[in-house]
Amino acid sequence: MGELSKKIGEHGERVVLEFLKMIGWAAPGDGETLQCNKPDKHAKKEGSPRTTHGIDLFFPHKSQLEDFTISNAIISVKYTSKPYPSPPNNKFKEHITDLSQTIECFARSELRDQSNREYEGLGIRRSNDTGVLFWFSGNRDSEQDVVGKVAGVILDKELDFNSIQVIDNARAAFIYNSIITARRIYDTCELNFHYAFNSSNYTDQGIEKYGKILPLEYITSPIIPMRLIDKSNNKQKFCISTIENFSEDAMKRLLNFASDISQDFSQEFIFIFTQYDELEDKSIVNKCIRSLGERSSLFDVKVHCSNGDFRGLINEQ
Repeated sequence: MGELSKKIGEHGERVVLEFLKMIGWAAPGDGETLQCNKPDKHAKKEGSPRTTHGIDLFFPHKSQLEDFTISNAIISVKYTSKPYPSPPNNKFKEHITDLSQTIECFARSELRDQSNREYEGLGIRRSNDTGVLFWFSGNRDSEQDVVGKVAGVILDKELDFNSIQVIDNARAAFIYNSIITARRIYDTCELNFHYAFNSSNYTDQGIEKYGKILPLEYITSPIIPMRLIDKSNNKQKFCISTIENFSEDAMKRLLNFASDISQDFSQEFIFIFTQYDELEDKSIVNKCIRSLGERSSLFDVKVHCSNGDFRGLINEQ
C-alpha cells in the first residue's frame, strides 16, 4: 500500500480502508507523492529543505452539495495502538501542519490537474481541496473525543488551507454506529445518504437526491440524513441519526426538520440517538409527535439507539 503502509500497521490500515468503503469512499488512490513547491517553508528542520509530500489516501468525487464542483479529499491517516496523548495539542498541531503543507503543494500539482481532467464534460467550474485527518487510537480505554480536547488550539498563522476535517474515535464511532444500526434494524432496505438541496446546489442537473457516497461536508456534521429504500416495493423511509443523546428538545427539532424536507418522498421517519431508552423515553416521543398538531397523524415515527465499535470493521468481512 505504499506510503500508507509505512505510516500505519496492517490492522490500522484495514480499519481505515473498511471505514472508507462503508461511507462509499471506495477505491481511493494511495501512495501518491507530490513535489514540494516550498522546500524551505515546509522543511521539517532548519537547513534541510523538503523535497516531497506523501499523500496517504486521495478521494476525488463530484460534490452533491455544490453546483458543478469537484471535491478533492486529501486524506492523512494517523493510527496508533497507544492512547491519544495527554494533552494532545502538540501532536495535533504536528498532524495539521503536515497535512496543510501537503494541501498547499497539492493545489499546484499534476495530481490535482489530472483529477480535475477526469471530470471534464460535466460542466465543472471549480474544485475544493479539503484535508481529512483520520486520527484513530486502537486503545479502547483512551479518551475517545480527542477533537474536543484540541478545539482551542491556536495554529500557525502561516498555514495555508481552506478546510481540514478531523475524524477521531468518537466521530468515527458516530458514523459507524449510525450506518450499522440502520442496516441492522432495516435489513430489507437499501441504505442511501440523503443529499440536501439549497441555494448552493439547485442548478446542476447532474446532482442526485441521494446516493451511496457520504458527502465530504457531512463527515463532521452532528446529523447524518439517510434514505432507506425497501427492496421489495421501493418505498422510502427518511432516517436521521444524531450525535446527540435523546431529549425532548432534540426530538422536537429533528421531527420538525424531517417533516419539512421529506414531504415529497416519505412520511415514515426513523431517528437514531446515541442514547435512547424505549421504556423511559417513549412517552416523550409521543408528546413531540402530538406537538405537530394536525400533521401528527400523517407520520409514522420510530426511534432507536445506536451501538457498536468501528474498530471491529475488519472482523465483519
